[in-house]
Amino acid sequence: MQIAKNYLYNAAYQLLNIITPIITLPYLARILGKEGVGIASWTNSLVTYFLLIASLGIITYGSREIAYLHEDRVAQEKKFWEIQLIHTGAGIIAVALYAAFIVIGSIYNQRIADNQLYLWYQTWVIISGIIDISWYFIGLEDFKKTVLRNTMIKILMTVLIFVLVKSASDVGVYILLLAITQVFGNLSMWFYLFGKFKKPIIKKLDFKMHLHPIFMMFVPTIATQIYLQLNKTMLPFITGSTASAGIYDNADKIIKVSLALVTSVGMVMLPRMSAKFAKGEYQAMKAGTQASMDFVSAIAIPMACGIAAVGPTAMIWFLGPSWGEVGDILVWLTPIIVFIGWSNVIGNQYLIPVKRLNDFTISVTFGAVTNIVLNFLFIYWGGVRGAALATTVAELAVIGYQLYVTRSDMKISQHFIGIWRYGLAGLVMYLTVIAYVHYQSISVLNTLIEIILGACAYLIVLIILRTPILKKVPLLNRLIF
Repeated sequence: MQIAKNYLYNAAYQLLNIITPIITLPYLARILGKEGVGIASWTNSLVTYFLLIASLGIITYGSREIAYLHEDRVAQEKKFWEIQLIHTGAGIIAVALYAAFIVIGSIYNQRIADNQLYLWYQTWVIISGIIDISWYFIGLEDFKKTVLRNTMIKILMTVLIFVLVKSASDVGVYILLLAITQVFGNLSMWFYLFGKFKKPIIKKLDFKMHLHPIFMMFVPTIATQIYLQLNKTMLPFITGSTASAGIYDNADKIIKVSLALVTSVGMVMLPRMSAKFAKGEYQAMKAGTQASMDFVSAIAIPMACGIAAVGPTAMIWFLGPSWGEVGDILVWLTPIIVFIGWSNVIGNQYLIPVKRLNDFTISVTFGAVTNIVLNFLFIYWGGVRGAALATTVAELAVIGYQLYVTRSDMKISQHFIGIWRYGLAGLVMYLTVIAYVHYQSISVLNTLIEIILGACAYLIVLIILRTPILKKVPLLNRLIF
């Protein structure tokens, strides 16, 4: 029941993550234009590398450590202060390094010099990361607090965008809005600890025990973010256009909207799987992992097929005719919805809870290296399309490696026994929508019809195949089985 409740909390928040870009993306695309969106995206990709230094992979590591001590409040408090003070120290170092980067970079690179003010605004992103203690509540499986906080911040940020961002010259306002609202949101979480935790006694804290595991968690975190952000960082340098980062970023945001629902499973299951590992319930962990793979596939495959079919025409009316290239980039990126969904299950629900951090680290480092190498080749070859293809291949490399190193624990074939059903249903869905798109004009109404038509086609095929996952839906279970 707790897992279901946590998933619903996360799913509700991820639904808000879907609604927010749907509301703000078209507005920002038209108000800020390609150049403005590109500047915001590019400067954010640069500050993200320094945010990683501040974060140290603590959200994953910290939530896991708190989950191990689920019933020991005294140990939890001690562990919280140890981890958070390390987090704060790393954050101060990150701010100093970022300031040095801006000052020195402005001397040697004209593009950095031209956007120096916007880069300074992005400093607030690092500050928001320093005071983020959501990992503590995730470890307690208390998703309600983080979801409510994030929901309020999302709503406030959306309203302020429409109120304060009025022209192409408001790029700086937009950057500050995104960062400072997050600062206040993260700061609000500290109020839940007032009266619960005492002031830490530094001499009684053991920082040393956390340094190695935090470093081991930091490596995969930075590797993952490098190949998630590197495309947007490299595009302006190679193509000579900041707008190229904006095109890629808008496509990437739409993909991330879909990924939000898919990866909610991993966020909810991580503390639960860590608790099972602490109790030695290994078979239950393996069964849970395989069940999650099936569930994620059932969601991710139709999302990928649907976006590939609808995206190219929908982006024309959604973002405006000048942004039509975003639809083409979406097609190249859609496979990562499936690949990241799978790697989220194997990595976050199995490798991390069982403390196989080396394998997890190697998998994402392998993906990062693959992405870096392919970026240099593919961006020169195909610009934004090349960046998208490099990301897709990199994500395939990550899940491929993870499946390989866990093959002795869980047979690879076990993960994919019933997935062919979702693949077939997704193919029928794609072909159905494409057939409709071919004969219809581009409009909001036709896009809605395409989505409904695709969803119905997917569900009908699953019903015909009597897919086992339908048993988990009470109404369909009674009607079909």
